[in-house]
Amino acid sequence: MYKRMLLLSISCLLVSSCTTGRLEYITPDGEKKFACETEYTWEPSVDKYAVEYILSFCAKQAVEQGNTVKRSELLDLDLSVVSPPAGQKWTHELAKKEHDKGNISDKEYGYLIAYLDLGHDNK
Repeated sequence: MYKRMLLLSISCLLVSSCTTGRLEYITPDGEKKFACETEYTWEPSVDKYAVEYILSFCAKQAVEQGNTVKRSELLDLDLSVVSPPAGQKWTHELAKKEHDKGNISDKEYGYLIAYLDLGHDNK
């Protein structure tokens, strides 16, 4: 009975996997802080890129405000997104469709999801 419950618990954890992240930075006064805690829970191969996009965006904002980020590699990421098909505007549905067709990579799809979630398509 115990082994069966343990196996069931482990299975549930694996099915409900999620990708999370948060930005750690140091203020000019030397205080350690955290920001931009984020989580995506649907497709791990794509989720990691959505989290990366959000953390990179937040890291760049933190540095603009005079802070120092712990993961400096986030500052070097190119956050540009691929152009949508001619005559269309990116939406979550269009991004999924293009990813399912193989027209955009996991990284491009993850970046698009985060881009849309942050409202960058409205700028």
